[in-house]
Amino acid sequence: MRFFPLSLFLLLFVACSTTRYNHPTEYPDARINFGHGGGFSGMVTEYVLLDNGQLLKKMNQVDSFEMVTTVDKNQTTQLFNNYKFLNIGSVQYDQPGNMYNFIQFHHLDAEHKIIWPGNQYPDQYPNLKIFYDNLKSLIPTSK
Repeated sequence: MRFFPLSLFLLLFVACSTTRYNHPTEYPDARINFGHGGGFSGMVTEYVLLDNGQLLKKMNQVDSFEMVTTVDKNQTTQLFNNYKFLNIGSVQYDQPGNMYNFIQFHHLDAEHKIIWPGNQYPDQYPNLKIFYDNLKSLIPTSK
């Protein structure tokens, strides 16, 4: 009978733990990819925010990701709500330039991608800079 409370605790712990995903394509719900690339090397830095709060980073040019951090659930919800509120999903812009930034939204079979050159945000979409800056603020700074 001593093991019953411990077994019950472990069962509840496992049942309440959040599933962690190692690759964004495994994730069944909404996600936002963002980052930058181009230039002489053509290197792309890509981050993926899953709506469960996981922030992943693509490793170099291979198709593997590492966990960067877990974003607070309220902040994650706010960012996904801002995507809708700021009307980012209606932005139609695909002009990469030599250096470029991008945001890509995935949910179920829907996909929406925006690409713009470097720091030259399109004048007709002022909310794009606000939203992209909010996404970039999630990335922890190196010491």
